[in-house]
Amino acid sequence: MKRLLILISLLLLVCGCDKDKYEFPDAYVNTFLYPNNVEFNGLHFPGGATYIDGGVNGILIFHDYFDNYIAYDRACTNEPLNSCEQVYINTEESNVLSCHCCDSEYFIFDGAVTLGPAHYALHRYKTSFDGVKLRIYN
Repeated sequence: MKRLLILISLLLLVCGCDKDKYEFPDAYVNTFLYPNNVEFNGLHFPGGATYIDGGVNGILIFHDYFDNYIAYDRACTNEPLNSCEQVYINTEESNVLSCHCCDSEYFIFDGAVTLGPAHYALHRYKTSFDGVKLRIYN
């Protein structure tokens, strides 16, 4: 009887864990850019941002106030494969990223959801900057 209870518990644990697991769609990203070039004028200073192609639905790059670069996939986590659900910098609230379609909002510094229907933070890519060249990758 004890073995049966253990077996049922393990089975429920294994089957139940995958229900709520969120997986962002795969997209290979390995991009290099030069933030000091004219084409990336928005990245020259902290608080600046720009959009580039890549990822699932484009990439948003933000130059934070600690002189780091943050890169998010622009795909809203509510429905990441829906091309309409793309985040942008909210012009009325500069620390907020908003979705055109579902009205979800995210905090720009960590990608956390501040207003639903999205439940998951934005997908963040790794970045490295050597003083001249910025690499965005996963």
